[in-house]
Amino acid sequence: MRLHAADASGAPAAVTKENDLVIVTLKPEAEQRLRLKTASVEKRTLAAVRLFSGEVVMPLASSNQPVAPVLGGTLDEVLRLADLQAAADGRILQAKVQLDAARIALERAQKVLNAEAGSVRSVDEAKSALALAEAALVTAHAQRGILGSAVGKDSGPRRLWVRVAVYSGEASLLDAASSASLHSLASPLQRHTATPIVGPATANAQTNTLDWYYEFPADLKLRAGERVAVEIPTVESKIESLVLPFNAVLHDIHGGQWVYEKMEGHRYTRRRVQVARLAGNDAVLSSGPPVGSQVVTDGAAELFGTEFMTGK
Repeated sequence: MRLHAADASGAPAAVTKENDLVIVTLKPEAEQRLRLKTASVEKRTLAAVRLFSGEVVMPLASSNQPVAPVLGGTLDEVLRLADLQAAADGRILQAKVQLDAARIALERAQKVLNAEAGSVRSVDEAKSALALAEAALVTAHAQRGILGSAVGKDSGPRRLWVRVAVYSGEASLLDAASSASLHSLASPLQRHTATPIVGPATANAQTNTLDWYYEFPADLKLRAGERVAVEIPTVESKIESLVLPFNAVLHDIHGGQWVYEKMEGHRYTRRRVQVARLAGNDAVLSSGPPVGSQVVTDGAAELFGTEFMTGK
């Protein structure tokens, strides 16, 4: 069965349907005006990856510390951290006052003992109180140190990390030692390398996820709290996949993905594809035309408009 949507003799293009295939036939002059370009569908061996959502976070400890708390982009996180830092600063002041009092008590007990009016026991108790006060001050400083620099204090350029929540049942399938690829939601074709780093051992018991941390280039302009897409390699290393240029893929109003395959002569047929992910400027397919098929890149949108009579 063949249905003609346009008369090929009087129009620059004709759309026909043969069984389940929609075929667009162009006149040679129309094909030349459109300046169509094609590319071959290839099969490549690519690294197997899984796609995750990442959150840009800010480490507050100095760069020489292997583990540091992180600060996200929400106001609640900032206020909660500021409250913890204020409480830690208060404990340091309290420990200093107790240390000064313990030193005074020890000096007084020593003077009383030298005047033969006191006892050795009171001096020993004063020394023990001084040692406890010193230990309390060391502990207070350590607790404050893990909370990083003060919130709101300008301490120079800050580093930025990406926190990725990985389902614990899937963690064993991923290569934690390999670099990941990330891109912002605004620029999906601009990929950047993210290096795995040792971060705090955080997790979420409610969602059964573990937090993995990556550091990305300093020149990448992202803000704390921003969401990014992160591709983490799997331990399967590499798999063979169908690949074609991403600009050959068209999307209909229902989200369907299509390409136009070049046939003999001046005929083009629309075929459904399923894009698994992007690899640079290429689309990695989970299903699509066979290897070697010629698909339209430049001019695919014009063919789409010709088929549905939405073009000029």
